[in-house]
This record gives sequence, structure tokens and C-alpha cells, in this order.
Amino acid sequence: MCHAVLQDPEFFLLLLRIDEEIAEEAREAGCGRCGATLHSARYPRKPRGCPAKVREKYASRFSFCCAECDRRTTPASVRFLGRRVYVAVMLMLVSPPGGTAWRAVCEALSVPALTLSRWRSWWQEKLPRSRFWQSVRERFSAPLEISLLPQSLLERFVEATCAERLAQALMFISPLSIPGMSR
Repeated sequence: MCHAVLQDPEFFLLLLRIDEEIAEEAREAGCGRCGATLHSARYPRKPRGCPAKVREKYASRFSFCCAECDRRTTPASVRFLGRRVYVAVMLMLVSPPGGTAWRAVCEALSVPALTLSRWRSWWQEKLPRSRFWQSVRERFSAPLEISLLPQSLLERFVEATCAERLAQALMFISPLSIPGMSR
């Protein structure tokens, strides 16, 4: 699969650039409640799963606060899925279906078995019941195999390189990074 990108700082910088573009669009749109100017109010993060060379650049998540009504606006992100400490690409690539491969992943990436179990549960139980999934599942000509998520989702993107497919899949699920969307 695409596990080599987990060690590629350039891929993580690509995801940062995508997030910067999404954040700039949100800032330019202004406050969703009153339309006023948005000011930077980043969330500090201590991300796990990204190369050391980019860890400092991943130490915050883009977010904004309205200059008038103080409402917070947190745009979608391809780097982070909600408040999880591991970066989104880790959740996409390191959620095997189980068995011996699952134990090998735990050991190789120093991800606790309980964490991987929670990720699998999220992909195969919580995500399919979410409002987001209910609204987008019809976009696929054939239903995705829920028991094989996230791999079955990643396989639907046909871009030339693994990094491009991953970036597209992360863009697709990025609305889940917005507070309240994963319910």
C-alpha cells in the first residue's frame, strides 16, 4: 500500500499547503454568523505520526475567531481528523482489518493495539452511521465495503500516485474534521 508516505516530509508539506488554502478560503468568507472579519486563533496540537522534520509545522491547527461576535470558525482539515492526536493520514493508512498484519503494524509504528482497535471501530462502525457518511455514500457507483474501510475508500480514488490518491481521499473525508460532523 502507500505506507512510504508516512516517512515523506514532502507529502506532509503538501497536506499543510492544502490546509492553508482551505483556511484562507474560510478566513476570506468571514464569520458565518455575522459576516465580520475573522482573526487567527489556532489550536495548539502535539501531533503523532508525522516525520520529525515537519512536526513543528504541524504544531497547530488553523482556526479563526470573529472580530465582532467571537464565534469560532474551524475549517476542514486534511491533516487532522477532529481532536485525534494522530494525523489523519495515519488513520487512513494504519487501520488494517485485523489478524497478524494488525499486530505487525502496532509494533512497527509504535501505535498501541487499543488505539488501532479504536480506529477500526471508528471506520467500520461510527463513520458509516455519521451524518457525513449518510450524505456522501451515494456518490459511489457501487457501495463501499464497510468491513474494508478505509482501504475500500482509498481504492476509489484513481489518481496516478499513491500520494495523490491519499490527498484526494483525505480531501473527501475532510468535512469530518469539522466539529460536529462526525456524529
